Amino acid sequence: MMMNDTKFLDGYRLQIPSIDMRGGSTPRKRSVVTMDAQSIRSVETQAPPPTNPKENARLTRKYFSLITSCMYAVLLVTLGVIFYLSDTFVDVELSSIYSLVLLAIGLSYHLYLFIDIGRYKTVAQKNEKIKFIHNKKLQEFFAKQEEDFSNTNIPGDRTPQSVISQALPPAVLMPLRHDYCFSYGRHSGSFYLKLGAAGFAFGHLIHSVLLIAVQIGYYFDDNIDNESCIEIASVILDICSPLYCFLQLYFIFKYSNVHVMKAQGLAHLGFMHMIGSSLCFWVMTIVRETVLALTIYANSVYGNRTTENETTGFIYNTIEPQPSIDVSGLYNEKCQGAPAIISIIENFSPYLYPFGVEFNILIVAVYYIIWSHIGCCSNEENESTTDSDDNQTICKIPIASEDNDYTSNIVIYADCHASNKGLFLGIILTVIVAGVLILGFVFSSVGGEFLEIGYVLNYCTSLFLHIVMLLAVIIAYSQTRKLDINEHPISLLDDILLFICLPAFFMEALFSTVATINVMNIVRTMDFVVMVIQVILQTPLLVDGLRRCSNARKLRRAKPGREVLMFLLIANVVMWLFYTFSYKSPESLDDRYEYYGKVLWSILGHISLPLMMFYRFHSSVCFADIWDAAYRPGSEH
Repeated sequence: MMMNDTKFLDGYRLQIPSIDMRGGSTPRKRSVVTMDAQSIRSVETQAPPPTNPKENARLTRKYFSLITSCMYAVLLVTLGVIFYLSDTFVDVELSSIYSLVLLAIGLSYHLYLFIDIGRYKTVAQKNEKIKFIHNKKLQEFFAKQEEDFSNTNIPGDRTPQSVISQALPPAVLMPLRHDYCFSYGRHSGSFYLKLGAAGFAFGHLIHSVLLIAVQIGYYFDDNIDNESCIEIASVILDICSPLYCFLQLYFIFKYSNVHVMKAQGLAHLGFMHMIGSSLCFWVMTIVRETVLALTIYANSVYGNRTTENETTGFIYNTIEPQPSIDVSGLYNEKCQGAPAIISIIENFSPYLYPFGVEFNILIVAVYYIIWSHIGCCSNEENESTTDSDDNQTICKIPIASEDNDYTSNIVIYADCHASNKGLFLGIILTVIVAGVLILGFVFSSVGGEFLEIGYVLNYCTSLFLHIVMLLAVIIAYSQTRKLDINEHPISLLDDILLFICLPAFFMEALFSTVATINVMNIVRTMDFVVMVIQVILQTPLLVDGLRRCSNARKLRRAKPGREVLMFLLIANVVMWLFYTFSYKSPESLDDRYEYYGKVLWSILGHISLPLMMFYRFHSSVCFADIWDAAYRPGSEH
């Protein structure tokens, strides 16, 4: 006997399948063909709809321009490395000419952006002002209509659209072509980052002026052969480079939050050109300073140079021992400048050239952010559509106040609660390090046995800083892990900038430890070991902290770890200052020069030191972002 019952449960009808009284349930059999057809229909209903042909073509062109621009940047960097490394072996000024070409193209695109963005701002502000005025008149019109509605008969259509059409000109009702967007908030770039870029640019400009002064000194020196010693292309590059640097800095401050919507293919290629150019200038600065240091060394070895001690006035001959690697090719007897010019280069260039390296790394990061946002314009207040003809986003400009200039991305607001202890401890640490730096320079000027005392004081201070920062990182990590996970983390670019600097620390520590162990310098060996451990722990702290927030009210009140983050922010700045301005010890006091030789360690040091300095600066930028964003709800990011 078969039964098919229907029951009702809380307003829903429950269908009970047929049950065989002789046994269990007997489900209805289906053919294999039927099941396969239903499975296919099920898959088809879950699959996304096919891509629109126009959208397919648009995305194809976009991906092609992205890949092409990346390959173009790789080509620029590859050619740059070849030209800069081969410049010392050929007579043609390949590196200077190549750099001038890169600089000219980048300068042209910067000027185009300034002019076009200025044009767009003028049109957008004018459009917004007209809308603001006409909407104000429209409100007055509606208010008057509401008063006269019962007594006045208006012929024709009274719909809101007809009234708006009468009140506003047709040109104002048309959507404004959205050529550029401007982002705001955490993801638009921090003021701290812009301030650091200004500092790097300042040092880079001073170094460029120094190079120009050296060229001028060579030109007016009667003892120098101008034709063989002065390179015209290099002089032009030294003059144009500060102008281009200043233009880049101005662009960062004014338009670092721009999203390019117009001519996206050209924008991809243009910003990748500037990225590749900045990387080339980075390589050029390192190679140029390394060659300059080796040239000075070759002159001292093969030129029997006579110098004068600034403190005692005693004149002596500097005869260096023969280097293990032959650098005689860098020595040119006709290009031996005046002692004053050589003294300027030796005393100031080691402190200033890292600014150019760090500025170029930072400018690459900013350009990459802009490049990654090309064609992206998400404004929740605007209605956006896509123009199928030229693949540009068209948005209606929202009605805002008259002082909206679409570019104000520098807004400084900071809640300094739970930061006082870390701030004052950081200030104390800064004062201590500043005193040590001053003592180092005093001891170096006195000379004699005080030179060694200044060098020992420097690396003892470095060990102290690394130990203190290591303890602070451990405490901060144990506190910040209590925070919530951020739903809107910062860009992966911060992680990349941290990781590309790590090989410099590993290389510095490995080579330096081998040299210091060989001469049994225990304190210096401990310094390099603690430095690597501190960096290994600080990097995951930064990566994790950038993805934290405080959704719970309890966390926003307690702010766990914020005091230590403030201290680490200042400590990394102090470490950057220590790397930059610490006393450059003579080769006779540095174990690494004694172990590897002047030539080899000059090359290794010029590669690792700028990246280590940039890591400290960028760590302070990340700590500033964590200090501000990690103690706010994730919805505010």
